[in-house]
Amino acid sequence: MTGKRVSIGLKPGLRRRADEWVSDPATATPEEEGPPAVVIKRLTIDVPEDLHRLLKVKAATEGVKMADLVRAWITERCAS
Repeated sequence: MTGKRVSIGLKPGLRRRADEWVSDPATATPEEEGPPAVVIKRLTIDVPEDLHRLLKVKAATEGVKMADLVRAWITERCAS
């Protein structure tokens, strides 16, 4: 191992609920903010560098995130 460490952030609101629980577990409410409207799952894919570059240029040209383009294309292709 190279000793490289990756820091992964917490979900929004989780830190506050954890801090409340540590200070007083009897009064902390576990789902104070309510459940999320949509459960998000991560998708990781490998693409050739030239395809990645094309996607990045397309996203920049349209002023959107690359992930938003990919989600739109998946929805468009799979919804039919």
